[in-house]
Amino acid sequence: MWLKLTGSTLILAASIAIGFHLAWRYAERPRQIRQLLSCLAALQSYICFSAMPLSDALRLCAGGIEGPVARLFHLTGCALADNVQLTPQQAFWKNYQDMRKQLMLEKAEIEIIQLFSTNLGMLSREEQEKKLIMIQGQLQKVEQEAITARDPNMKMYRYLGVCGGLAAVIMLI
Repeated sequence: MWLKLTGSTLILAASIAIGFHLAWRYAERPRQIRQLLSCLAALQSYICFSAMPLSDALRLCAGGIEGPVARLFHLTGCALADNVQLTPQQAFWKNYQDMRKQLMLEKAEIEIIQLFSTNLGMLSREEQEKKLIMIQGQLQKVEQEAITARDPNMKMYRYLGVCGGLAAVIMLI
């Protein structure tokens, strides 16, 4: 009897934890997109108004932010400072590959980052400012889509975690 009760409790706890983890991933994506937007806005001001070198601007633009998005920008700036032959696109892609599991970004955001990094440092300040404004607009649209997908999916995964665990427990008992 105690063995069944212990096993049932463990199964229920594991399924609830999985459901809440999947729900957390949906909640994390809009937050990371917002952080990405914040970093891009700071980068825009550093590039356009401070006329700062790209590696320094990338390191500083993530100053007030915590998490994987800030580390992505900081590591990209460090990589550009350490290796002058590295292009911004190569540095972003290399650091993204290293941090892929920590970032909750999907294909749309990754394509936007690749487009952004392709032109970064290659154009004049005015052109870079225009590109950054365009990319921020695209990311704002993606953020709205992520927000609308967040709430129903969070509820669904939480309920599935609880109900799936209860169904497994009922079937085993």
